[in-house]
Amino acid sequence: MTTLSIENRNMLYSLSWYMSARQTALRAALSFRTPLSVTDQADMRVHYSGYFVNLLAATELFRETKTLQPNDFEVQLYSRMVFPGYEDGEANYSYIRELRNAVVHRGLDITSKAHVDGNFPMFLAEPEVKNQNGKKTFCAFGSYLLDVIAKCESVVGPVMLDCLNAASTFESTTDVEAAVAETPAFIEQSDDMPEDVKAIALTIEFKHEWFAAAHNSAMAKLRAALEPCNATKQAVA
Repeated sequence: MTTLSIENRNMLYSLSWYMSARQTALRAALSFRTPLSVTDQADMRVHYSGYFVNLLAATELFRETKTLQPNDFEVQLYSRMVFPGYEDGEANYSYIRELRNAVVHRGLDITSKAHVDGNFPMFLAEPEVKNQNGKKTFCAFGSYLLDVIAKCESVVGPVMLDCLNAASTFESTTDVEAAVAETPAFIEQSDDMPEDVKAIALTIEFKHEWFAAAHNSAMAKLRAALEPCNATKQAVA
């Protein structure tokens, strides 16, 4: 059974956070119905933008972590991010990456154009986005923003899950001996914990099973965070 390094453990915790945050952002975005207030419109822009910001943060983090990729993540991502009429998986990924970049660095409003289906706002996907120097253009692989999101959901999380399963990540352990040994020093060095609380904490006998249980719980949360979201208006009644 593999024992995760601290670096890989922390990477997985970060991955879990990003993928959970993307679920939260999409769930919030799908909850809005017309008529929309000015505040609603601003909030929807934040939530739809947050979906792409967190999804791309997760993919970029995963691409950098070679030790958990016995089957190369980038190769799998490009090969599976292919859809009818949109056959270039690398270009499709580049579209969502540059869409995120335009949102973060250039203030692109991805909720500026919409059709209304009943009382549900269907935002039109930005038809084209350019890279930073403006020399390359990438086209949307769907007419509506939710088309793009639904296709991302069908690929990104499942590819990550396959890579982590191939590396037996969910059967891994954490170094509980090191965790028990390091915890008192962590408490002592904390600048945020009041001294009287530190004194109490340092009297506790930290048990190996606590850290093992925390790790198992974290892996269960990660698996749940990688699950595809329902990217349709029916996702919220």
